[in-house]
Amino acid sequence: MIDAWRRAARLAIRARARDMTSATGSRPALVLAPHPDDETLGCGATILRKVAGGAQVTVAVLTDGSRSHRSPTIPPEQLAAVRHAEMIEAARRLHLPEGAVRWGGFGDGALSSSEDEVVTFIAALITELEPAEVYATSALEPHPDHAALGRAARRAVAGAPGVTLLEYAVWLWGAWPFQAGDRAGSGLDAARIALGRRARRVRADEYLTGKLHALDAHDTQLHRPSAVPSDEDWAVLPPGVLSAASAADELFLPWPR
Repeated sequence: MIDAWRRAARLAIRARARDMTSATGSRPALVLAPHPDDETLGCGATILRKVAGGAQVTVAVLTDGSRSHRSPTIPPEQLAAVRHAEMIEAARRLHLPEGAVRWGGFGDGALSSSEDEVVTFIAALITELEPAEVYATSALEPHPDHAALGRAARRAVAGAPGVTLLEYAVWLWGAWPFQAGDRAGSGLDAARIALGRRARRVRADEYLTGKLHALDAHDTQLHRPSAVPSDEDWAVLPPGVLSAASAADELFLPWPR
């Protein structure tokens, strides 16, 4: 029942979201990703649209993604190297110029313990790059790294007048609204977002194919590596996350809202 309510809330938010497709194409942006692949899952089409429009886009990947799997076959340092290469290829497929990917160097799974340092890192990038828009995973996400990045982005942007923060979802819709411990409050928050038309959307249009091509570069998140035996656990992105990434538009929640 709660899953059905969440789907209904998402549909209502999406249906009433304001279309910012035309306005966003020329705005320089900083895209913050807690791990390699989040930038494409949440913002791939928007990145492609901006690059095609001549806007400067920088993607900052906060961690190396080395803890996405616990594998005796592929140790963390090896997985980090693979995911680094996947990110570089994804950036190429997103048509980002050389040097457009920055690395935070924070520990995978440990952003919440380094939140002050993450705020400092983001604030420095904003000062250097002067983006009109900052994209970050939602502070409401159930994944602790995603939520920590969202909180840090809110704090960093609060000290940067004129910069718009747009939060994107990766795991959000499987846990919010009507989340455990705050069923009523989160439901009311979702209703206010929908009724107030506070969400924003960017149409994927002709950029969806390119987005999915970039997502394919993150192969370790989509398929079991050939070196990993079949009796070893290897989680891949679930259908719900991939379905959201394949949607006809990308949905963002501005902060504050």
